[in-house]
Amino acid sequence: MRIGLFGGSFDPPHRGHIALARLAMERIGLERVLFAPVGVQPLKRDRPQAGFTDRVAMTRLAIEGEAGLELSLIDAPRADGRPNYTVDTVRALRAKLPSEDEMFCLMGADSFLSISKWYRASDLLVACDFVVASRPGFDLSRIAAALPPSIAVAACDGEGEENLVLCLHGAGHRESRLYMLPDLRELASASGIREALEKGAVAKEALAPSVAAYIHEHGLYREGGEG
Repeated sequence: MRIGLFGGSFDPPHRGHIALARLAMERIGLERVLFAPVGVQPLKRDRPQAGFTDRVAMTRLAIEGEAGLELSLIDAPRADGRPNYTVDTVRALRAKLPSEDEMFCLMGADSFLSISKWYRASDLLVACDFVVASRPGFDLSRIAAALPPSIAVAACDGEGEENLVLCLHGAGHRESRLYMLPDLRELASASGIREALEKGAVAKEALAPSVAAYIHEHGLYREGGEG
């Protein structure tokens, strides 16, 4: 089985997240995508955001009724208070899956551009395959340029004419594939949604109705509020 791990703040989860997961399922043949809200994201520790419980609740609502999309708590806040590092999450999930399952990390191109700053990025990049989705017109050469120097990269055969694939080579002959999907049409962004909500907008087009209702009922992202 091909399984995608889609981690992130989901602050809030929006239609763009769903569109990315659906595109990966269609192009790469993923059978399940696990949405895993992160407890403490190392590179965004100072950014105000909704609490973990609220983000989990919103994510559950966002994927409700979406076949193949599941909520995972594998990236919940750690008992020791340390940040959640994706390399640890990937290995924890891999340990829970049957050995024959294939695992993929999903993310948007904007997030991937900071990959070299991530904790143990070189280990992470060969711990599983990656699926990186971008909007039309994004300069895909930036993806290869974002890789840390310790990762060698080469073009490799894709799995279908629509996929652009890079082969990544790390230390110890470890390898992975990076699938680039350059036609994600959904333009929603969590930061833009939060800014709109702070100003009193409803953001109906970007959010599932149930998520929008949750945000309203719990007073999230209001100007001067905690989220």
